[in-house]
Amino acid sequence: GTAAGTVMFPSAGSGRGGGQTGVELYELHDRSPSDNSLTSSSIVCKNMHLLLRRQESCSSIERSAAPLPEDSARSLHVAALVLQPGDNSVTFTAQAKEAGTYTLRQLCATVGRIHFTLPHIYPIVQYDVYSQEPQLKVEPLTESLLAGISQRVRFTVHTGHYAVKNGDALQLSITDTLPILHAASSTATVATNSGDRVSESPLSIQSSGKVTSISLPAAPDYHIIEFDLHVICHLPSTLPTAPDSDRPSAEVKPARKGPEKARPELPCMTSIDQKISIDCPWSIYSTLICLTFNIPFSASHTLLSTGTRKYLQVCVQNLSEVGFLLFDAALVDITGTSPLSFVSLNPPGKQRVQSCQLSFFVWELAGPLPGRGLLAEFRVSFSLLAGPSSGPDQRPTRPFTYQLGLDTFCTLYGVKADISPPLGMGMCKMGTLCSLEVSIVRLSDLTDTDQDEALSQSDGLCTTRLMYEVVDNSSNWAVCGKSSGVISMPVCASATHKVHMEVMPLFAGFLPFPDITLHKYLPFQACPPGQTEAAADSWLENDVLALDRGVEEQQEGSSVRNRGSSQSGGSSEHKPPALPLPRLLPFCNGQVYNGSARRQVLVLPTQDDHVLEVSVT
Repeated sequence: GTAAGTVMFPSAGSGRGGGQTGVELYELHDRSPSDNSLTSSSIVCKNMHLLLRRQESCSSIERSAAPLPEDSARSLHVAALVLQPGDNSVTFTAQAKEAGTYTLRQLCATVGRIHFTLPHIYPIVQYDVYSQEPQLKVEPLTESLLAGISQRVRFTVHTGHYAVKNGDALQLSITDTLPILHAASSTATVATNSGDRVSESPLSIQSSGKVTSISLPAAPDYHIIEFDLHVICHLPSTLPTAPDSDRPSAEVKPARKGPEKARPELPCMTSIDQKISIDCPWSIYSTLICLTFNIPFSASHTLLSTGTRKYLQVCVQNLSEVGFLLFDAALVDITGTSPLSFVSLNPPGKQRVQSCQLSFFVWELAGPLPGRGLLAEFRVSFSLLAGPSSGPDQRPTRPFTYQLGLDTFCTLYGVKADISPPLGMGMCKMGTLCSLEVSIVRLSDLTDTDQDEALSQSDGLCTTRLMYEVVDNSSNWAVCGKSSGVISMPVCASATHKVHMEVMPLFAGFLPFPDITLHKYLPFQACPPGQTEAAADSWLENDVLALDRGVEEQQEGSSVRNRGSSQSGGSSEHKPPALPLPRLLPFCNGQVYNGSARRQVLVLPTQDDHVLEVSVT
């Protein structure tokens, strides 16, 4: 530049690059040779050959490498910017149409007709642009879903780069056991990714067969659509087999609670896996969703007897964390051929059952008892206890059912025991022998269940062989003498057989009676040679008791005869003959009624005479 006729040159090292050579100037004076007078003065650049040279082609390429703003196809803009004195923060925005990584190369600012350009931005500034695919998420609003009652499930659609248009819908392929409950108040909300609600509109649901269509509200890209549906999983009457494909299906399996909620004393809940196939408008592929529903109840049954009268007790346990009301309990015969009638002994009204509680239902089996068993089904309706409603309909479409089977349970024999003190004593005393009388009474005539190997007939009278055994598992009594035996019992009503034995009480107080068991005594069954032990093991594995009484004597006699044969026959070996083994078969539940199972008898302690010696000095 020039100022007052002075030319200012940049100093060495201040040029374009720190490594370039500066201008070297020298003064040049021209004097006259005659008188040495100054004739002229000039300034000469000594290194002109380094500064004034032809422009190389590489510098042209380098200068053209910095693109002008109008040459860039992708740029970030900001307009009407007011700069304040000091540091300013400027935010640039742009809409990217392609995913990828973008690098800021150049900064250009325009003020009027003046353009300021920063050719290179250092350090390097980059930003990433990605495209989010639409996503569908289905999740329950509770910790676990319960079958049989209305449950709420939330659908969340992340639109991503897809803009939902009017007419777009979700097509749900579901099974018949998972209907969707329609509610006029169902709505769908549209919100931004940050959670700001944009709009809310009614939800349109249409069902046709196994396909349910849910219309989606219009929503721009990168927004969220949320809506809730009420579904109910029907309780299965029986446990279905596992599906063979991934199409919509229902799979039943046992499921346990998490370790934080686990309760060792409770049985595990049975779960039902419901698979839903969803067709979305943004994809040609179906989305498979699996919802797990837990059956909140478990049931068990017990056959109760008092003489020839029979009662059936069903126990229902609530395994869930919520309370229920049980009502309309019923017991029906599945086959429809049983002559029995079920007389309900349950109180009218609803029964309240809280979490982990038990509820009992009892019926008396009236009428002639069948000879070959019974197949029945227990049914009870249920609903949630009074509280905040979780759906448009709280009534279950199907009751909880439990199938039960009873084997031959007609009472055949009655067993009764009586303990009496010795003669001359009014009550039993510890350490004194007492009399035990066991009475076995036939309570019915010949039935189909008596047609087995133990039945024999002579002179028109049918008899069967029974084995009784008196055992005290609580160690309160000492059974003296013969504690078991085999009797021949006539198969006719009121036939009675009595057995007497002696027992000794070992403790004082109210002692329960000894245990009395009754089994069928089957005749001897011969075994092939060499298979005696294998046959005995086979009977034991099938819960059939083998009797060894009398067998050892036969084995000893047989071994003696074998030794005598070996001595007389020289080196020849003879195998022992096959040994017949008796068998015991237990009676089915309910066929033997023990009237003394819960009886107790008072036993007095012994009177000890002690001599107390007192010495006074």
